Amino acid sequence: MAFPPHLPDQVYEFAASVKAALYPFFHKAAELGKPLIEKLPPEKRRPVLMVSAGVCAVLVLVFAGTLLTRDKPEERRPTAPTVGNVPARQGIIPPDDLFLPDEPDFIPGVMLERERRTEWTAADAAPLWQDPLKNGEEPWRNRIEKTIDEIMESVP
Repeated sequence: MAFPPHLPDQVYEFAASVKAALYPFFHKAAELGKPLIEKLPPEKRRPVLMVSAGVCAVLVLVFAGTLLTRDKPEERRPTAPTVGNVPARQGIIPPDDLFLPDEPDFIPGVMLERERRTEWTAADAAPLWQDPLKNGEEPWRNRIEKTIDEIMESVP
């Protein structure tokens, strides 16, 4: 495996030492696993190896996590000072500086566009009313009334 040329010499030395340390382990594991792999049909070798590698990786991560999170009694840190029930940490930003305050909870009343009237005059209704007979709808009205009269007379 070749390394990129722009890395410092310390990285090359570290990678070489890791390779030298892990090579015997992987070589021995390959020798032990070879008889097991040869028993598998060729089309199932790759998925079985991928699943096995994934299980091993998960086990290594769980093991490392338990080692790192294990709390030893002699290494316990002193508790931080508290303000109320919340631990006080130096440099913490108060929530009021991070978030906008809540909007006031109010519902505006009904805003009318005009005053309500109890009685309407013809002059008040004139801008809002169009006379249907004004634009030549009289023939339609006569036809509709004639049809209604015929229906009503035909019903016993």
